[in-house]
Amino acid sequence: MAPRRERNVGLALAAAGAGIMGASVVFGLTTESGGIDWVGIVTATAGLVMVLTGLFGTYGPRSPHVS
Repeated sequence: MAPRRERNVGLALAAAGAGIMGASVVFGLTTESGGIDWVGIVTATAGLVMVLTGLFGTYGPRSPHVS
């Protein structure tokens, strides 16, 4: 893949992960009864993994964007 395309894919993945984390927080991490909503927690964690993967792909040690 070309370096520019790799960067764009990584940043898009990071942005999508941030959006997923934001949506899980907006829709709540607790249930109506005050308990922990495990689906929201897992969704937020998956979003965090997406953000980290995208940033690592963009700015990781093997990336051509790191000097």
